[in-house]
Amino acid sequence: MFERILFPTDFSEPSMKVLGYIPALKEAGTREVVLVHVIDQKEITLIAMGGQGFLGTVPDQETETQRQLREEIQHRILDVRRALEKHGVKVTVRTPVGSPGKEIVAAADAEGASLIVLGSHGRSNIRDRLLGTVSEYVIKNANQPVLVIKRDRVVGS
Repeated sequence: MFERILFPTDFSEPSMKVLGYIPALKEAGTREVVLVHVIDQKEITLIAMGGQGFLGTVPDQETETQRQLREEIQHRILDVRRALEKHGVKVTVRTPVGSPGKEIVAAADAEGASLIVLGSHGRSNIRDRLLGTVSEYVIKNANQPVLVIKRDRVVGS
């Protein structure tokens, strides 16, 4: 039923909890995982603008920032890909640039995903929010079922 799942990650601890559910999903019929990491265009622009005046023009820095981000992301993706492949699933990787929620929904449609599995919170991990903003967007806009993996409960909350 869920042969091809989409696994969006920002590599934060909450989003990486999905890896622990891959064996059960494989038993339920998952054969392929589409691993998606969205490079947030807003972050690239903010980082680049921070260097204006010291490190060159914004377009120069934006290109350098993108290169550095892509390099770091490729290393992390390789680690996640290897972990997924150890579970015996085929892995496809996508690294679009744009708005995370929109790009995740678009990737799910483009890849023909039968299920989206994502962490309830990403890097922002705002403690008092029931759900992260990207997760909430995906739940509201995806054409596929969405499985949300809860973050660990914070002691004392």
